Amino acid sequence: MKKISREHLEQFGSAGLRTLCLAYRDLSREQYESWNEKFVQAKSSLRDRDKKLDEVAELIEKDLILVGCTAIEDKLQEGVPTCIETLSAAGIKIWVLTGDKMETAINIAYACSLVNNDTKQFIISSETGAIREAEDRGDPVEIARVIKDSVKQNLKRFHEEARHSLISTPERKLALIIDGRCLMYALDPTLRVDLLGLSLSCHSVICCRVSPLQKAQVTSLVRKGAEKITLSIGDGANDVSMIQAAHVGIGISGQEGMQAVMASDFAIAQFRFLTDLLLVHGRWSYLRLCKVITYFFYKNLTFTLTQFWFTFQTGFSGQRFYDDWFQSLYNVIFTALPVIIVGLFDKDVSASLSKKYPQLYKEGIRNSFFKWRVIAVWGFFAFYQSIVFFYFTAAASRHGQGSSGKILGLWDVSTMAFTCVVVTVNLRLLMACNSITRWHYISVAGSIVAWFMFIFIYSAIMTSFDRQENVYFVIYVLMSTFFFYLTIVLVPIIALFGDFLYLSIQRWLFPYDYQIIQEQHKDEPHEYSRVPLPETSHLSPEEARSYMISMLPRESSKHTGFAFDSPGYESFFASQQGIGVPHKPWDVARRASMKPQRAGKS
Repeated sequence: MKKISREHLEQFGSAGLRTLCLAYRDLSREQYESWNEKFVQAKSSLRDRDKKLDEVAELIEKDLILVGCTAIEDKLQEGVPTCIETLSAAGIKIWVLTGDKMETAINIAYACSLVNNDTKQFIISSETGAIREAEDRGDPVEIARVIKDSVKQNLKRFHEEARHSLISTPERKLALIIDGRCLMYALDPTLRVDLLGLSLSCHSVICCRVSPLQKAQVTSLVRKGAEKITLSIGDGANDVSMIQAAHVGIGISGQEGMQAVMASDFAIAQFRFLTDLLLVHGRWSYLRLCKVITYFFYKNLTFTLTQFWFTFQTGFSGQRFYDDWFQSLYNVIFTALPVIIVGLFDKDVSASLSKKYPQLYKEGIRNSFFKWRVIAVWGFFAFYQSIVFFYFTAAASRHGQGSSGKILGLWDVSTMAFTCVVVTVNLRLLMACNSITRWHYISVAGSIVAWFMFIFIYSAIMTSFDRQENVYFVIYVLMSTFFFYLTIVLVPIIALFGDFLYLSIQRWLFPYDYQIIQEQHKDEPHEYSRVPLPETSHLSPEEARSYMISMLPRESSKHTGFAFDSPGYESFFASQQGIGVPHKPWDVARRASMKPQRAGKS
């Protein structure tokens, strides 16, 4: 019976079914009452309750007679295979940490395209002949020694094979499959380096029969040992420790309760929504943060360097160039709103294109938009523009005079320079935007108008009886001169010409991946644009409603087998920087040939 049941378990597991063994034992009344008394004491204990319950259970769960095994089909959640395939194409390395048996886990991997017939599988299992012989002899010390020796030999051998495979056939996928008993020894300090090296050489890793503690240990191993950005996703209470061990934890709400959701950073209703969370909202968030941070660096450096050049003209006397209120309100009012709008609404491509081309996510893995070269470019143009703002305005006003004939002084020059700074840095942000809406125009125009409204009111107020120490009536004097209007038009154009030239050359000769996609789809209608509706005037209201519902897009399931969010064991671990490929910005032809991610198989 034992041999037959084992064969059945392997067959059921290979078919992706959830299995369960049944066994019984005859007990007399005296045996049960004696055991039940110990069980009640353990259950009532206030210290080490779980440990005592396990010890009591061991007293009765022995000498069992095997009846057989059962198998049930647990359907794979809708959209999971497509989601996994898309995330893999995005350069995210997928680790499956599951409590199910190895055969079932491998079937899951095939269903989700983590492995295929061409994948080279490195299997480390405790179900080998040598280990079974040691188990039959019943010596725990010998069993532990045999398993550890087997794990050590397999890790070293598979690591060498993976190295040779990556050199000889780099296009071939590699997968590591290991069960919980072997993983316990592989996580030993003497072997974890080999485990980590082999795991990082593989495209996917599947850990079977693992406990909640082992899930957290594996997550911590990759997070600290490999220094990768990690994400854990699960739906059950046994996933809580793993979710908390990762950089980003995601809980799936469902039949398993809310423990995983309460312990997570984000909560989603279904696993397939992970695609939108990472490839759409996560990617947009990364782009916006990079743009906002670099722009803040640029606009403050531009503002500060303009005052820096002034110190050379005053012999480092300490004389301020800008009025105190100019400096105080620069970041608070005059340049605040546009950067908020960009941080909220800017996006390079639509949500549908982000999912259609998951390769775009690799730009975030490579950190393409926050490298030192990107910051250096912003810093260079801040340096260049600050020179233009100070020296051009100073030169333009050198021979200027107001309508009264008075020669223009310090506060006239500083007000003109500050006006050019406010206009230029706001317009520069528009040049950096990938999608411009009316809110962008309103925020930029509003910031510039706010500056002029402020200076009109502020210049009309006598803030000091010392006319040399304030900007009283300065703007009214400047607006009576022709060269003021000429300056606030020509100086921003000269300052932004270098940025315009650089952005043009970069887009045409060294484009980013998203810029290639933009050019490929520039003639397509926006995803939110209106489309003509089908004619339904000849139908009754009920028929028209039914027809329109039938026309809604639906995603069909690819597989009926296992569900990742079913009772209790299944969870995912993903490393965001798993298999990044060195970026070659000049290789436009290679990236222009990117294929869109195909939809689910029928």
